[in-house]
This record gives sequence, structure tokens and C-alpha cells, in this order.
Amino acid sequence: MKTVAVIQARYTSTRLPGKVLMNLAGKPVLTHIIDRLRAVEAIDEICLSIPDGDAQQPLLDFAATVDGLTVSSGPDEDLIRRFANAVEETGADTVVRAWADCPAVNPTSTAALIAAFHNENVAYAEIPNDSGYPEGFEVHVLSAATIRTVDAGATDPFDREAIIPFLTRYPKRFSCLRLNRSPSRNDIKLLLDTPEDYEKLKKIFDVLYPKNPLFGLTEIEGLGDEFLKNLETA
Repeated sequence: MKTVAVIQARYTSTRLPGKVLMNLAGKPVLTHIIDRLRAVEAIDEICLSIPDGDAQQPLLDFAATVDGLTVSSGPDEDLIRRFANAVEETGADTVVRAWADCPAVNPTSTAALIAAFHNENVAYAEIPNDSGYPEGFEVHVLSAATIRTVDAGATDPFDREAIIPFLTRYPKRFSCLRLNRSPSRNDIKLLLDTPEDYEKLKKIFDVLYPKNPLFGLTEIEGLGDEFLKNLETA
């Protein structure tokens, strides 16, 4: 059984163009994500999933410098097709869906979600953005069969732009497991979406990355509430 982490990425961004290749602690954002996913023992391969088109050339150039990184592409407005292409091209049995704007994606919680997915035999499992984990720890785990079924069944363009909306519409057909955390630290924002997010993440990575490149929630909380609060009000 082959488990492939598929990172959905695009170079173009309305609020922060080129954000996925911006520098954090001396490395591109995508490099941090790849390193963190490679630290998950259950993941066999990593695939960068990008839209078709010349605008994504910087991502192709980046991928050419990363040993063992697979690249798959598909229609810009059809995320489901892009993931189905990644499944077909990598031979994945299980897909770990990750985002290119989550540079602090957590290996420990990701590994726990993969294990829970297999133990519970569900159609998909998720750490959603309201799970109690920091925003930026989100991942989904789906079977290749689920992705193929969604690809065949989703006809609404709205559904094609995502994956989860189609699944949640049919809860009896697609069983789901959520990994939650209590007490919640959803107040900690680790997403890269705006220039302000980038400045906050730079400060976190500059402090924590030299001590532990795979720093997690314990290290982030160790910065102290005042440090984290100042990031949000800066």
C-alpha cells in the first residue's frame, strides 16, 4: 500500500504572489513543507500538484532542484482532476492532502491522522481548521478510491474546485474521521496568506527553526503568550 503526500500549490496568488517560494529561515516555504512531510514515516512519496500553464514555471524550476519530488498538473479550476491525476501518475493507494501555504504543517499530528484513517477504515480523515490545532496544521487523508469516486461523480464546477464539499454532501456514503485537540490552540495562526502573515511566520521560524527544524506546537507555545499576542497585534 503506497501513501503519497500531495501538496496543492500555485505560484499565482492575489494577496501574496509567489508566496510558496518565499524565504523562511533561509529556505523556501515549499522546502519546509517537503521536509516536514518527509519526516512522516508512513509517507512513501511526495507529489507537487500544480495547475497547468506557464505561470507555474517557477514551481517547475523549483521542483527540478528537489530530489525525489514528483510533479503532477491539471486544469486550473479543477482541483479534483488534479488530485485524480496525481493518484494515477504516482500509483497512490492513500493520499495525504497538504497545502503549500502551511509551512509549519506538523509531522506528529499528520502521522496520527494517517494511522487513525487506516485504523477506522473511513473514506477520508481530516484535521480541519476548527479542530483545535493551530491554523496551518490542516491535512486530509483520503483513499485513492474516494478520489476516483469524487472525480467521476462531481459535476458542479463549485465541487470541482475543491474536494471536501462533495464528500460532506453525502455523509452516509463517505464516512469521515476528524482529529481534534483540546484545549484548543486555534488562536495560533500559521497560514501564509498575506504579507502580514509572512512577517509573523518569519519571526517564528527565525527563533525556532535553528533549534529544531521540525518544531511543533510545544515549541510554539514555549514562545509564550505575550510573544504570540504581539505577533497578532504587530
